[in-house]
Amino acid sequence: MITVKIHHDENRHVSAFEFSGHAEYDQSGKDLVCAGASTIAIGTVNAIYALLQIEPKIEQATEGGGYLRVDLPTDLDSDVDAKLQLIVQVMTAQIYSMVESYGQYIRINYNLVGGGTE
Repeated sequence: MITVKIHHDENRHVSAFEFSGHAEYDQSGKDLVCAGASTIAIGTVNAIYALLQIEPKIEQATEGGGYLRVDLPTDLDSDVDAKLQLIVQVMTAQIYSMVESYGQYIRINYNLVGGGTE
C-alpha cells in the first residue's frame, strides 16, 4: 500500500509531505496506482520548482523506489508561501481522488508537527 503523509502545523500549514510503499495493484511496470501516485508526487515537486523557483529538500529511496519525502522551505514571503500551499492543496485533492477509487492500495494520513497523527 502507498501511504501519503502530510506534515502540517495546527493551522493546517503544510511543512512536508511523503509518499512511501508500493501499491501492489499490478505487477511492476503495469501498476496504474503506483504510476498515478508517482506522477502526482513528481508533478508537485516540478510545479513547485517551475512556478515558484523553489527547490525543496528532497529525500528519496535509491534502491527499490517506494519513498519520497519533500520538506518545504519555511522562510518564504507570504505571497509565495500562499502559492506553495495552494500547490500542495491541489496535490492533496489529487490523492483524495485516487483514494476514492483505489483506497485499498493508497491512503492519506496527516501528521500534526509537534503532535501526533490525526
